[in-house]
Amino acid sequence: MTANRASRFNRRLLIRGAAAGAAVPAVLPTTAQAATGTAPSAPRPSDAKTSNATFQWLGTSGWRIDIGGGRTILFDPYLSRFETGLFKKSFNPKTPLTTDGTTIDRHRGSPELILVSHSHWDHLNDVPYIAAAAPEARIVGTETTYHLLRALGVDKARIAVVRGGEVLDFDGLVVEAVSSRHSRNDSYSYFAPGTLTGPPPRPQTVSDLPEGDTLAFHLTLPDGLSAFLMGASDFSERDAAGLRPDVAMIATPSTPATHRYAPRLLKALGHPATVVPVHWDNFELPLDEGAHRDPTIDLDGFIARIREASPGSRVLLPEYATPYRF
Repeated sequence: MTANRASRFNRRLLIRGAAAGAAVPAVLPTTAQAATGTAPSAPRPSDAKTSNATFQWLGTSGWRIDIGGGRTILFDPYLSRFETGLFKKSFNPKTPLTTDGTTIDRHRGSPELILVSHSHWDHLNDVPYIAAAAPEARIVGTETTYHLLRALGVDKARIAVVRGGEVLDFDGLVVEAVSSRHSRNDSYSYFAPGTLTGPPPRPQTVSDLPEGDTLAFHLTLPDGLSAFLMGASDFSERDAAGLRPDVAMIATPSTPATHRYAPRLLKALGHPATVVPVHWDNFELPLDEGAHRDPTIDLDGFIARIREASPGSRVLLPEYATPYRF
């Protein structure tokens, strides 16, 4: 077996993830995957219910969620993945904002809802393009996200501003905005802080997109499945407590600055049946190359901490644009 094949094989073993006999919901392949053998299924208890919704990781913290009936939700959809030098230790804050329309159109679907955790370019950059291509889509985000999107030409009537604590019902899809926090660096600070109270000049570069506070979202789908979506690797323990999602997409930290991040988060969330680490990839390489790890992140160590903190949870290490059911 070659090294590359072994790596893929080991990743798929991770997807199986649960200890023998553990009573946790299965992560199932879609029908197409089952036919091609590209993702393994796992045994599930006879009383477990699998949602019909499919979740596709779009890289970074982004997700496309198809809940049936032609309904699609996007979370932090960043697909353009242009070079800023970030992963080469030569970051250029004056890198122009650009969009890769061909790649975006291939993966965006026709969303009715776009959820934005915060306003950095690797979360917000592609939202104006998607909003123009899907004119019925509503966008939910912070006040800073609102002002930036207004400056980028998005109609204010399509943007819902939330702060955390709002519970919104979109025709049976229940979205709870959760006050959250941005990832911490080695200096206990974070990249490009700042909030906006009014529309700025039209943003031109990555430095024109400040964080503007950070949200997480707790979704309850019409068929009952609940999912927790994070855009950065810190959180408010008090705001996350009691949500109890079935599946949690949790951002991977690059530093140990946040005290007992994994144990506190997983306890607050009620030890979800499935945990999906995200935001561990180099998001400046093309999506079709597959996920390359961010060299500053200890992904294996983070997975080990998840397993130690929540041994009954199944861990799914996702692959790009691969539909998963939970």
